Amino acid sequence: MPQSINSYQDKDTAIHHFNPVVKLVWAGSIVLLAMLVDHPVILALLFLSTIPVVAVGDIWRPWAVIMQIALWMGVVVVIINSLASPGGSHLLWQSGFSLPVIGYVKITLEAVLYGLFMAVRLMAIISAFSVITLTVSPDELLSALLEMRLPYKTAMMAALSIRFVPTMFDDAARITDAQRSRGLEMDKGNKIKRLVSRSTVLSSLLSVSLERTIQLAESMESRGFGNTAKRTHYYRVTFNRFDIIMLVLLFVMLAAAFYFLLSGDIAFEYYPSLNGFDLNVSGIVMSIVLMSVLAGLVPIAWLGGDKHNDNH
Repeated sequence: MPQSINSYQDKDTAIHHFNPVVKLVWAGSIVLLAMLVDHPVILALLFLSTIPVVAVGDIWRPWAVIMQIALWMGVVVVIINSLASPGGSHLLWQSGFSLPVIGYVKITLEAVLYGLFMAVRLMAIISAFSVITLTVSPDELLSALLEMRLPYKTAMMAALSIRFVPTMFDDAARITDAQRSRGLEMDKGNKIKRLVSRSTVLSSLLSVSLERTIQLAESMESRGFGNTAKRTHYYRVTFNRFDIIMLVLLFVMLAAAFYFLLSGDIAFEYYPSLNGFDLNVSGIVMSIVLMSVLAGLVPIAWLGGDKHNDNH
């Protein structure tokens, strides 16, 4: 069966071979900074820093599919924020009528730009998670979470949760192909008819998901999941000096970011009026550090991206 475009892509690249713990910390750093930082330049850099990793990991096609979905989500964020947030001093458009409760609908430059960079924030987070999904195998992911000292049950549930959506897409594709082979037309007629035709997939998908849940529970029980005896591990993540260097750089970058955030040097205000996109000296330093460390995953992965899973 062809490999799912939404799940782990087994490829022989430096990014795939690199330490999964380091990749998780790398992605977590992007997510954390994207949630804390408001400056549009830094948000854009967070998203751009994931692209070299995608290129070296040779995951352009599945990444592009995921980002198309993220782009449409971003468009929705921009539209909703533009219509629902009347604040801002630069009025772009105002309705000629008043709505109950809401009043006049106003669209301001500040609201549009705030929604735009919230969309960039969302795309940076989704891009970082897509790198993890596409370059870290389920076994490596579980080993990495255990190496980070998460409780085994928590790590297991996290690994299963991350695999849930790709598995569901695979099931939906199989069910769709099976129904088409039986003569069900899903791509003919108007939009409503096509939607009704595709809705038949949902009941089958629910049934398959419940059956898989039962099989998974039985499999975990047969393997002694939850047993209090000391566990052994078939896979165990090992570290080399390049992994340690990358982890140190990531933590230094986060420390610098927290310092600049607390000092207000990289603060940005969208309302009531934009305060300009220029970066001060601290912002420029932070931007350089950010891109150097996050994009630096690529050369360090080339240097130290050997196999990190030892069998025990």
